[in-house]
Amino acid sequence: MHLTPGTSCTGDCPDGPDCVCVHTITYHWPMSNARMLYAGGHCHAPSCISIELYKNDTGMPELLCNQTTVYGKGEVSRDKYDELGYIVLPPCLWGDDAGLDKPAWLPPNTPMFSIKRNYNTHAGHYGEMASWQMRGVGFSADQLRVTV
Repeated sequence: MHLTPGTSCTGDCPDGPDCVCVHTITYHWPMSNARMLYAGGHCHAPSCISIELYKNDTGMPELLCNQTTVYGKGEVSRDKYDELGYIVLPPCLWGDDAGLDKPAWLPPNTPMFSIKRNYNTHAGHYGEMASWQMRGVGFSADQLRVTV
């Protein structure tokens, strides 16, 4: 069994009925002067398990967004969007409205990282990525100064 780098397996692999392999990608980058409003991770269905977004400006990573796949159960009488076999990866939203977390502030050069996991039991996942589509409001340091 030739595994894609970043893949780990459990169970009786490569051909056992309980063989499960997961491919993990971790990516680090800096972000500056933004108030986060929306984050949606790029994850290919149906192999997608999850994608997480962290900020790490204190040395203790803070989870900002955890997107986990939700599989439709076919209970359309309860929820018209719950189609059998349908896969959705709900985005993370921030704002001042009820039910939303307060927007995350990312100061200059905030260390960020992403961890993406997808199933990789029977085929390699070359070309996979752990990218994000994000929306926020940018500010410069001068705009943040408050005069009293």
